[in-house]
This record gives sequence, structure tokens and C-alpha cells, in this order.
Amino acid sequence: MYLPFMMLRLWGWPGFWAFFVPNVLGCTAFGFVLDAQRSRALAARLGWMCALFSAVTLAYQCYFAGWAAQYFLVGPDTASATLAPGALHTVAATGAPITLLVLGLLLALRGNALWRTAGTAVTLLSALVVLLPGGTDLTPAAERAPITPMIESLPLAFAFPTLCAGFFLTPYFDLTFHRAAQQAPSPRIAFATFGLSFGAMLLLIASFYDPSTGTPRIGAALFALWGLQLLFTISVHLRELITAPAGIRIPTAAAGALTALAVLLATPAFIFTVGPALAPGHPLLYGHTGTMLLPGEPAYLAFLGAYGLLFPVLFLLEPRGAPRALIAGILLIGLPCYLLGAFDFMTYLMPVPFFLAQVAAWRLSMQSKMPKHR
Repeated sequence: MYLPFMMLRLWGWPGFWAFFVPNVLGCTAFGFVLDAQRSRALAARLGWMCALFSAVTLAYQCYFAGWAAQYFLVGPDTASATLAPGALHTVAATGAPITLLVLGLLLALRGNALWRTAGTAVTLLSALVVLLPGGTDLTPAAERAPITPMIESLPLAFAFPTLCAGFFLTPYFDLTFHRAAQQAPSPRIAFATFGLSFGAMLLLIASFYDPSTGTPRIGAALFALWGLQLLFTISVHLRELITAPAGIRIPTAAAGALTALAVLLATPAFIFTVGPALAPGHPLLYGHTGTMLLPGEPAYLAFLGAYGLLFPVLFLLEPRGAPRALIAGILLIGLPCYLLGAFDFMTYLMPVPFFLAQVAAWRLSMQSKMPKHR
């Protein structure tokens, strides 16, 4: 819901399409790779990692809700000479995610009758936000600022493998996808339809980008769209955490701690201490002097690291019985590679952990095929 704006700001339309294509294809492919039986088998095999995926997604949504509420809804404190956030920002940063969690829990506890039509209803309502104030850009086409990338294309090329790994592999941890594959009469038709509607939704979100500021075009329409999507996503993942079989669950305290940490990170005391990355005049820039990353965006990118680093590595190694020390070692190597790529755009480091995980997975596969000598 927000990453498209960052990709458009940093890399223009090439960045958006690098995000859009693997995202839509990865989601759609789920229904073509797995039928109901294979979905049940894979979910059981991945086990607790699927529940961890829902817990991380829940925390990620709560962070974005708290950050967006104070940064875009409340805005900077113009009465302060330093534009420092005030008490209202803290109220927004905590109130928004808590409200969504309460409403999401109420929806998650509802019966199956509601959820049979919930996805379709959310899709239709999301499309109708264009009728609200700010839903369409009324600026004449000749007067609109062009979408110009701020960073040269080479860092995007290095980041692309991480985008592909995240969007093609992490859907297999998503319990909401597994539920859909197991309950749909035809998973292929269901996910092909979902892919089309999801792609249309991403294009709708991109239409809210304001090239003159490098941020979304704020208005009632965008807040309605964000609120609707956040509430739906939080609800479905709470539902999966509540109803997951015993072999897939993680401790409730672990999911709660992740969510509480996300809400805490969204408060002004945390997000406004993180400055932007590349300074004006950096060789990677196209001569722009604008801000690369807004306050709070580094933490947003850190959450995305779960999808671009943690879960792809787990997908490749954990089901193959890789030693936990090996997995932890690759993740420890990968963490600075990902953060340096995300924060300082040293994206040539980002493929390193994925390459190591692939090599380790290949070695494990070869070892499993070798005859055992007695």
C-alpha cells in the first residue's frame, strides 16, 4: 500500500514495474503451483513459519497504520520551530493501530458466512474510493510534474533479485492464501482472478502518487483506501493466528510482542530519530536535492526485510532440514547486506544471503541423494 510510492520516488516507473510484475505474478502463481491437497501438505511442512508470517504481517500493518496516521494525517507540528512531533502525534501513532486491532479482532471472530464475501466486498469498496475527494488528480495533464527517478538504475538492478525472491517465495507462508487454495473450487481460476484485481489495485494506488512532492496525494480517498485495506489485512491474519491448527501455531505472547514492538516503533520518539539516507550530491543521485527517505521509512523498509530476507531463506533451508546454526549464520550475514541496501542503496549486497541460501540448499539436496554407507 505504500511501497509503490517509494519505488516511484526513487526509481520512477522502472522501479514501480520492478515491484509490480513479480508481486502480481508471485501471488497469481500460488494457485497454479498448489491445489488443495498440496496446499495442506505444504502448510503442514512449513508449520510454525506460516504463523510467524501472519504475526510479522500483523506487526507490519500496525507499524504502517501508526506511522501514516501521524505523518500524513496529523502532519508536522507547524507551531514548533523544530517541527518536532507533539502529543497528538503519539495519540495518532498508538490510537490508529490499536483501533484497527480491536476492529480486526471483532471481524476475525465472526463466522465463515462473513468471510465468503469479505474479499469481494473489500475489492469493490476499494475501487469506489475514486469517488471520494482526492480520488482523482484534477490537475490538467499538461501541468502535471513528470515522474523522474532520483537514483540511477543500477542499484535497482541489484535489488531486483531480492524483490523477486520475496514476491515469488513468501506467498507460500501466507495462511490466507492456503485457506483460499483449499476452499476454492478451482484454485487456478481463483488466483488468476485475484491476480487481476490485485494488479488493478496496485495501479489504483500508484495513481495517488504526487511527483512534485515524492509522496502520496493525501486526501479522503487515500485514507479510506488505506483504512479499508489495513482493516481487512489485519482481520484475516488475526483469524489465521486464532484458527491455525496446533502444528502451525506460535505462542500468543510472541505474536503480541511483535505487534507491541511495531506500535512502539511507530511512536514519534522512535521514527523521528532516523534521518534520510543519501545526502545531496551523492554520486548515485541524478542531481536531486530532495529527501531520499522520509522519517519512519527506514523502519518500514526494515519490516520489509522479513519478506525479502527472512522468509526466502527459511523457505529454501528449513524444509530441507538445514541446521539451525546454518540458517542463523546466513541470516546474520544477510541482515547488514539488506539494511545497507535498503538504507544506503548499496543494493549490490542484497543478493548475497539469497545466493548463500541457494548454495546451501543445493548442497543439502545433493547430500540427501547420496547413498548412505553402513
